Amino acid sequence: MKLKDRVAIVTAAGKEGAMGRGIARALVAEGAHVVLNSSTPANVDAACAEVKAQGGRAAGVAGSAADRDVCRRLVDAAMAEYGRLDIVVCNAGINAFTDFEKTSEERAREVVEVNFFGTFNLCQEALEPLKVRGGSIVVITSVHAESAYAGSSIYNFTKAGLNQFAATLGLELAKYRIRVNALEPGWVQTPGSTGGMSPEEIAHAEKHSIPWGRMGQPADIGRAVAFLASDDADYMTASMMRVDGGMIAAESHG
Repeated sequence: MKLKDRVAIVTAAGKEGAMGRGIARALVAEGAHVVLNSSTPANVDAACAEVKAQGGRAAGVAGSAADRDVCRRLVDAAMAEYGRLDIVVCNAGINAFTDFEKTSEERAREVVEVNFFGTFNLCQEALEPLKVRGGSIVVITSVHAESAYAGSSIYNFTKAGLNQFAATLGLELAKYRIRVNALEPGWVQTPGSTGGMSPEEIAHAEKHSIPWGRMGQPADIGRAVAFLASDDADYMTASMMRVDGGMIAAESHG
């Protein structure tokens, strides 16, 4: 097991079928103990119960990852439950799904609070425990940090900014042996991204938009995160990994 007895925090890990759950499963499968977060207490409880059913260890903290106190409680839970922290996965993110001219300042600020400050706050709170042994921070961004799409200007902006944030943090924290990398998921089949699509629409997208011929699954992102968190990725920091079945490369050659 690549992550045996290492301790990981994963934000937005509660909702069934979402990327965070897939990330948690993959880390536990590699031997990690986890602290899971979701805005909904019932989702946190369900995610922790699933990990324990896998034979893993899990603690949970409910609340918005944009809340500095929630980030502090996540770190405190890791130290209280396991006595260490090795891996931080900043996965919390929301979208406005509104054309720019119809996007309110309030909604724009909410997206920035969750997507950027949720990551900023957790990384700052986790820094001192991570310094003890070194570790890995994985920032989940999006292929739309590189390829914009209409109706999502604030989301695209925050994800592009997070790519640079992760790269800069990777440079600054290398002296502590803390690696920081961004992971860009492509089109992943989750309730949030495909919940309103028919099977025919999904099949069409898979055939015409993704060279690999299928949408990503939460498990695909989970395995990539587990790799970045492991010693197999020891020489990777301040980098970006795209996991999208070739979608963005196809767009650039279209």
